[in-house]
Amino acid sequence: MRDDRPRFRHRGKPLSLVKILAAFGLGFALLAGAQQAYVWAIHRQIVAQQASLPPLGKAVTAPKFDTKFAGSMLPKFGPIDTREGQRLAVEGAARRIDLQNRAAMNAVPLPPRIPGFRR
Repeated sequence: MRDDRPRFRHRGKPLSLVKILAAFGLGFALLAGAQQAYVWAIHRQIVAQQASLPPLGKAVTAPKFDTKFAGSMLPKFGPIDTREGQRLAVEGAARRIDLQNRAAMNAVPLPPRIPGFRR
C-alpha cells in the first residue's frame, strides 16, 4: 500500500515566506531611517552650538614658581613597607587553592560501604 501524499504539507499561503521577508526588509529599512534621522538631528545641534561659541584664543598656562621651595614644604616619609601585603596575597592564594582542593574532594563519590567488610 503506497501513500502518494506529499510528506510535508504546506499549511499557509504560497506567498507567506515572501511576505515575511518583505516585512523584515521594511522593518530594517525603517529602523535604519529612524537612526539616520536621529544622527542627523544630533549633528545639526552640535554644529549650531559650535557656531555660538567664542573663538579659541591662546591657552592659559599655569603660573611658574620655585619647585625647590614647594618640595621643602611637603612632609617626608620613609619607604613604604609592602611585606605585609605580600604575605596576605600569598595566604589568600593558598586559601583559594585549599578551598578548590576541598571542593574537588567533596565532588568525588565515596566508595560503597558494605557491612562486614573493612576498608
